[in-house]
Amino acid sequence: MATVSVTSKGQVTILKRVRQAPGITSGSKIEFDIVGGHAQLRLVRRGAISRVEDGPAILGYKGPRIPIDELQGAVAVGKAAQRARR
Repeated sequence: MATVSVTSKGQVTILKRVRQAPGITSGSKIEFDIVGGHAQLRLVRRGAISRVEDGPAILGYKGPRIPIDELQGAVAVGKAAQRARR
């Protein structure tokens, strides 16, 4: 059994082996309860894995979608243009 510290905000780091057992991932929702004098946690909803393609929707962008391969080229062209301006 490992011991962790509680921050001033009441936060703790859940050990990796404890997160992995029920499948807790980043963005998961968990529920805490007191059972028989002990704290118990339960996975309510597993966090969805983020994908680059979901970025515009997450940010509320309503315009046309640009394919990732075209976006990569645009970023490279944009960086070259920035270097040329210097």
